[in-house]
Formats: sequence, structure tokens, C-alpha cells
Amino acid sequence: MIEGEYLLQYILNRILEVLPVRLVKISVPGLRCEPGVVVKSPRRLKLGRNVVLQRHALLHCGGRVWCDYKGGIDLGDYVVVGPRCTLYGAGTIRVGDYSHFGPGSMIIAQAGNVASQNRYSETPEHINEPVVLGKGVWVGAGAIVLGGSKLGDGCTVSPNSVVSGNYEAGTTLVGNPARVARKLTSDVSDRS
Repeated sequence: MIEGEYLLQYILNRILEVLPVRLVKISVPGLRCEPGVVVKSPRRLKLGRNVVLQRHALLHCGGRVWCDYKGGIDLGDYVVVGPRCTLYGAGTIRVGDYSHFGPGSMIIAQAGNVASQNRYSETPEHINEPVVLGKGVWVGAGAIVLGGSKLGDGCTVSPNSVVSGNYEAGTTLVGNPARVARKLTSDVSDRS
């Protein structure tokens, strides 16, 4: 049951979820949004110029009762969200310009609190932690970046890797759990 004070917000979110993508394109320069893209709580989505959202991507921007109506997703300029990607932003997700997400990759900014005493209830606790990706970050197909992670400019996440933690600019991560495979020696943050 939805509480009275949140009913209007709930109705507005539901209406915005079903509005045609064409209306969104009017307000965002260069947006390319392919069929099947789903955006939950679109008022909490901030898009830069020339963003590409490919087929069947899911962008959940939080804004629901289970995350205390917090969260959001902020995509910089020229970001490409590949087909069937999932961005769960209840803990907020911030992505720098020129970043790319391969098919089926996931950015998950929240998790269930498995240590909570109310785990077996209708409203279990969640842990919401931000994910921050710098400019030019590439996340390979099927890779997962977990809440609380921060990747510097020019980082690369290999396909099917699971990343948790903070990594410097130019780091290449591989495996599950992800480990550092190499670091670029030049300063990637100077490239723009």
C-alpha cells in the first residue's frame, strides 16, 4: 500500500514511465534511444548531449519507497549504454563523458542488507552506495560494477568481471572478483 504523501509522486512516476521516448528527445540534444528502453523514475535521470541508449536497456533511477525516495543517474556527454544494460541507481550513479557500457553490463548502486533483522519482511533494508565512473570508462559485456565503487578516467573493465572498490585512472580490471591487470603509465585524464 502506498502512503498518502507519496501517492502523487507515485502517480507522476508511472505517467512519466509510459510517455513516448519522442517527448524526451525534444529536451535532450542528440539523444538516441532505441526501442525497448525502460526508465524508472525518469525525473531523476540527467542526460548529457549525444547519449545513446541501446535496445532494452534498463535505467532505474531510484526514487521509490524502498530507497527512501533517493537516488538518480547522471550520464555525461557521448555516453553509450549498450543493449540489455542495467543501471540501478538508488544509491546514485554518475558517469563521465565518453564512457561506454557493453551489452548486458550492470552498474548496481544498491544491495539488500543481508545482515538486517528485518530481512524477512515486506520492507527489507537496502544499502545504497554511489557509483562514480570517470571520463572514458569502458565496461565490457556482462561486467558488473557494484555500489561504493569509483573508477578513474580511462579505466577498462573486462567482460564478465565483477568490480568493487576504488581504482586509479587508466586501470584495467579483469576477473571475478576483479583484479588489476595493468595500469597505463601516461596520465589519461589529460586526454579530452
